[in-house]
Amino acid sequence: MSDPIVALPADISILIFRHMELYEIARCMLVSKTWYYSLDKWAVLWSDVDMGGGPGKAKISLKERIDAGLDHIISSSRQSQEFHQGRNRTQNVKCLYDENIKTIARRAGAAMWRLALRFSPLTSDAGISALLHFGCVNIRHLEIRANRRISNTMLETLFKTIGGRLEYVGLGTTEVSDYVVQQLLVSAPSLVFLDLSFCRYITSDAFPVAESSRFIFSSTKNPELEMGPLDESNSTASSSDQSQDSLDTQVNFHPRFSVDSGSLPKLKVLLLDGCSGIRNTVVRRVLAAFEDSICTLGMSRTCLTMQAIQLIGTFHKRPLKLTGLTMNEILTRIGDDEAARALTNNWLGLTAGIIKSFTMAALQLVHLALGGGNNLVTDSLIIGISQTCRNLLSIDVHDSLRLGDRCLIALGENCVELKHVNIGGCIGCSDEGVIAMVHGCQEIEELDISTLNITDHTLTAIGASLLHLQRLFVDYCRRITDDGIRNVLVGSNGLGCMFTLKQLSLVQCRNINESVVEWCKARLNPDALVICDSSAHR
Repeated sequence: MSDPIVALPADISILIFRHMELYEIARCMLVSKTWYYSLDKWAVLWSDVDMGGGPGKAKISLKERIDAGLDHIISSSRQSQEFHQGRNRTQNVKCLYDENIKTIARRAGAAMWRLALRFSPLTSDAGISALLHFGCVNIRHLEIRANRRISNTMLETLFKTIGGRLEYVGLGTTEVSDYVVQQLLVSAPSLVFLDLSFCRYITSDAFPVAESSRFIFSSTKNPELEMGPLDESNSTASSSDQSQDSLDTQVNFHPRFSVDSGSLPKLKVLLLDGCSGIRNTVVRRVLAAFEDSICTLGMSRTCLTMQAIQLIGTFHKRPLKLTGLTMNEILTRIGDDEAARALTNNWLGLTAGIIKSFTMAALQLVHLALGGGNNLVTDSLIIGISQTCRNLLSIDVHDSLRLGDRCLIALGENCVELKHVNIGGCIGCSDEGVIAMVHGCQEIEELDISTLNITDHTLTAIGASLLHLQRLFVDYCRRITDDGIRNVLVGSNGLGCMFTLKQLSLVQCRNINESVVEWCKARLNPDALVICDSSAHR
């Protein structure tokens, strides 16, 4: 039998090998010298480096990854809750050493268009400099996550060299500084997706201030400095009593600079979740800089307050193109002065004027997350949003203690296209509100009603109405029984959610017996996940 690489035309062989993972191609190179040198010279096989998946992962286009910014709104809260409850499944992520990156860069050269290092604690400046050495200057998709070894100087050089083609950049959980982000924004005119989640040195100064027709980037810390834990000297050097001009002259800071509006990219997705240096000022800066393009803003677990809602509502350009907004687990207190009391109606909730201005500015909103126990998330706010933003597809208001049945009834009447709902921990909601929402929003695919004071009547309504339900979380619902769980699967027509349900969580439901868990496993699809008492049963 002849060697297939020798017998087949090169383009046919390339089509075959492009369906393989990189590590599988590397193994194939051990077959013979012919295979080694053939696979080594076909640069297109090494052009898509994605170390985030396992064998057989689907090849996702760049546009699909950019559009997935909206999916981040839906999944981030759920993943966070599952992590804290120990229910998250292990991701198959591979690491690359510097030598591996050098080898791949040599083989791919200018053909490389994606480099996704989703877990890269072993990568250093040497690996990144190899990209520049071997001419990998056409990268459009770049991800460097979970890394503390790559310096800001190297990232700055990289962005200045390859920024012209960058469209997707993910730098989550790295030591990137404000100045590097500034350089990225002015060097990458095609950038549409930027993920800076959990970057501890990122502050509002990473984004420009609008002044007339120009944008001013503030003075920021020099990336050549060692980025270690913040100390007294650094905080003193950046204290508010120093003027901007004196900061510009210090060696420890990069001077401020300005660009015209046409120099900034048309950013669509910006994720700043977990950046503790982010304040309310970032909302005004981001909206001014990317007002014609920004669609998704992720700002959960930052130092924002609900004043951000007011800033969005009072922005001069209305309506915005904003379709996704996450502000889970932000600061609950705006302030103690008279202005804060007026803004929050003496802490009873945002005023009707602020709610109306926000909803009119965010008419296109389809994904909203305001969960995390914020006492300013009230029935009035959610009712106002539901009456104006009728195209909502997902809403996450988990642990909002001041929500009741009124907002759920309003969602059922106005937002009939809802697919993802998380009201877990909203202990003011009962059977009445959940049943009304379920009857009105029959397209729901994911529903979290954990810790609610509901009974089997709610589960019966779910089984009868939500025929597309894929994930249901009823953790800590102490009043539901075996009959309610059976009604979810069987429904009023004998089918219910039996063929669509992929995940059912019954943690700490004390009236649910193990026999019902086995009954569910026998009737659901084989790959469905049934969780009971913190243990996963397949």
